[in-house]
Amino acid sequence: MLNVALPALSGPASLGAGPGGAVAGFIGEIDELELTRAARGEGGVKFAAINQAGGTAAEKLVQVGEDEASGGGGQNEFTKQLSLLGTISKSLTFDGWVVIFLCAVLAIVGWVVAIQKLVFLSQLKKGNDEFMKRWSHLSGDLTLLDHNDAESIKSLGGAATPAAQRFLRKSPIYQIYHIGAEEIRQRIARSGDDFNGLSNRSIQAIKASLDTGLVHGVHKLNSHLVFLTIGIAGGPYLGLLGTVIGVMITFAVIAQTGEVEINSIAPGIAGALLATVAGLAVAIPALFIYSYLSSRIKEVIGIMQTFIDEFISKIAESYPKKD
Repeated sequence: MLNVALPALSGPASLGAGPGGAVAGFIGEIDELELTRAARGEGGVKFAAINQAGGTAAEKLVQVGEDEASGGGGQNEFTKQLSLLGTISKSLTFDGWVVIFLCAVLAIVGWVVAIQKLVFLSQLKKGNDEFMKRWSHLSGDLTLLDHNDAESIKSLGGAATPAAQRFLRKSPIYQIYHIGAEEIRQRIARSGDDFNGLSNRSIQAIKASLDTGLVHGVHKLNSHLVFLTIGIAGGPYLGLLGTVIGVMITFAVIAQTGEVEINSIAPGIAGALLATVAGLAVAIPALFIYSYLSSRIKEVIGIMQTFIDEFISKIAESYPKKD
């Protein structure tokens, strides 16, 4: 490579020819000719030659840094992952789309149930807290209630306004209290002026009624949780079914075409595994939500059982059987 100026060309150009044609120039075919203003060193010439040749040598010629390889940040990496998922989804068979659709339905139903239960338990806790504040002035002596007046029972002896009563109806322990107070009112009404307290048999009957109210309350608390358990148990199995069918179809296509290259197998396998991912995406959140809701429900049931025991003991103290 010479660092000289090119002469003005007035005729055909040649490579390697001497002045006046004394030395024959290059005779042959040239794939590419590059003219530059500045002379290149030995390294530059070698770089251009290897880069033009291609192959593994050209791939090793330039080492890409970590920032360049990642596209400049996590956002580009996330975009790349989404792009890969879009590419994989193109390899999904019809049965795979059916499985993903069913998993999406399970996920939507599960989230709707979970949100409704969270709101319901939140309102229930507030109702229980308000009831316990008003229950304190009655717990010492239930005879403060006018059992001949149903409105007195509903208002806890005037401690709860009509607006507060509507709020307290969301409390399961208020409902249990109302069942017990109504049982006492009916027995007093039947006895009339001859009422002489409550016998052990009557107290046991009242407790049975309270236990019945507890059972109904537990059923209401656990209602619709079955949709979460279906998502937990059924999601992975649906995903596995889609994966097995997708792999089976992929191998059947390979057997028909005779192509066993990785490029012909990988898209089908990746698309089949996408069904399993969808099933796990349904089951894992449903499992965590179900565990949390179950712990909240068990806490409420424990409060209800404790209140029943306290209510029965207060009944026995307030209405003893007189000799």
